Amino acid sequence: MSRLYPRNRDLSQPLERVELRVEKADEGRFDLFLAKRLRWRSRAGVQALIEEGRALVNGERRKPASRLRAGDTVAVDVRREGEAAAAPGAPPLEIRLLFEDEHMIALDKEGGVVVHPVGHHQQGTLLQELHRRAGGGTLPHLIHRLDQHTSGVLLVAKRDDVRAAMGEMLERGDVSKTYEALLLGSPEWEEREEGAPLGPVLDSRILNRVDKERGKPARSRFEVLSRFPFATHARVRIGTGRTHQIRVHAAHLGHPLLGDHLYGDGIAVPGFERFALHARCVRFVHPFTGAEVTIEAPLPAPFEAALAYLAG
Repeated sequence: MSRLYPRNRDLSQPLERVELRVEKADEGRFDLFLAKRLRWRSRAGVQALIEEGRALVNGERRKPASRLRAGDTVAVDVRREGEAAAAPGAPPLEIRLLFEDEHMIALDKEGGVVVHPVGHHQQGTLLQELHRRAGGGTLPHLIHRLDQHTSGVLLVAKRDDVRAAMGEMLERGDVSKTYEALLLGSPEWEEREEGAPLGPVLDSRILNRVDKERGKPARSRFEVLSRFPFATHARVRIGTGRTHQIRVHAAHLGHPLLGDHLYGDGIAVPGFERFALHARCVRFVHPFTGAEVTIEAPLPAPFEAALAYLAG
């Protein structure tokens, strides 16, 4: 299945256009093909994209019922879609600054805030708020990403060379990232190193899985901090940053994150209806100054309340 968003797309840049290649299994009606890819749009909305000329096949306009064949390229202009979805008068997002120098900033991201435009979240993202504040200046670039419901330290570069340098460090494992999580159940171990390689679920835009044959290396070290009747508070250190790495590794160990409906059963702490994961600390040697940098984000109030509930 063709992917809507390339995995290596620069998520710091506004998405204007997506291109999809039609495979043999995709052959059929144009509007049905798009409906499968743009799942947040209704069938009428997909047909409107086609009729307005915002979805083209091999650079040409087609009717919604026209037949696609393997090898065709479908291009969709999503710029006006995002602009039309903007909410006039929406309050700006809070920006909580943890660190700043001339090269980068670190933010304390709130759980539930979407970092960059994706899927049906085309407006009200943290990155768009940073772009708005930058005005006509240089746009910031994400150094890494956090899931919508993950809180904590988020690194943002002020220039593309900073993003590139930090990206290489992340790939080499030269950036130490520590998280805190609430796991379902009580592990038999106090500490556990998990190194199962991870790869994409081929029929999904977002899911990852353990793939020992074709997956990329991934390392997560789990350490129990405290135990409760049906949950465990754990510290997790990762040397790599694969998509959903901690969530997949935790589920692979038999103890998915509380509230994780993708990789677990979704059981959550009352009042904390999301998966419990917080990016607590990031450490690295600054690629431009050589200084050792440590950035920490305190546990958010909902996470603290969940711990208090579990301690009951």
